[in-house]
Amino acid sequence: MPGNVQAVERAAALLTLVASASRPLGLADIAAAVDLPKSTVHGLLTTLRSIGWVEQDRPTGAYRVARPLAGLGQALDAADLRSAATPWMDVLAGRTGLEVHLVWLEGPSAVVVQHVYRPDNSPQQLRVGEEMPLHATASGKVLLAHQERGLLDREPRPERFTRHTLVEEDEIEAELEQARADGYAVEVGEYYPDVSAVAVPVRDSFGDAVAALAVLGPRAEVPSGNDRPAVATPLVRAAGSISRALWVTA
Repeated sequence: MPGNVQAVERAAALLTLVASASRPLGLADIAAAVDLPKSTVHGLLTTLRSIGWVEQDRPTGAYRVARPLAGLGQALDAADLRSAATPWMDVLAGRTGLEVHLVWLEGPSAVVVQHVYRPDNSPQQLRVGEEMPLHATASGKVLLAHQERGLLDREPRPERFTRHTLVEEDEIEAELEQARADGYAVEVGEYYPDVSAVAVPVRDSFGDAVAALAVLGPRAEVPSGNDRPAVATPLVRAAGSISRALWVTA
């Protein structure tokens, strides 16, 4: 009996450690933190993984708390998200010459949680707190593309804002599939007729999209077609940096 109690205590210690970590932990890191042999820790982690309490990242072999248990922890806070993102958004605006939005999902809307002005001193309006449609914006499409399928089915029929707005379900779903395949979503005059945007996901330590990072500007200034990687590449890099910063501050 004492042996069994000790095993439970050790497993609980491992689970607490992995759940509280800001990033997935390797076997050596976990063993060092709990001061146990690697073989003992590996056996406990194998058991925790077999019952669905711990997940292992295939590329790195690192361990993290399982998604159902992660939901018991503290939810992502907008202030933490802004703090992690703002320095990289400033850099992105400087590199692209475009305004930058950080957006997350609130009910049926994409809500701007941080906004960095384009660096040309042109008249601009602060968009923090603004609600935008999911189907007609690049940020919204990114969020939709990485949510459960059928989210649009539970909402009212998509509204048409310009002649370019997609409102048919099959057209929107095709756009989302393209976003999943490309790793980014685009908006070309679909919400505001003279505005284009490109957006990519910001991910948590599980790889789930928790926000969207977007650059926006006049349609003539946002690269399109074969030139789009010129803006998509720095976007992806900035989103990756934000994701890593978010893991540290979570």
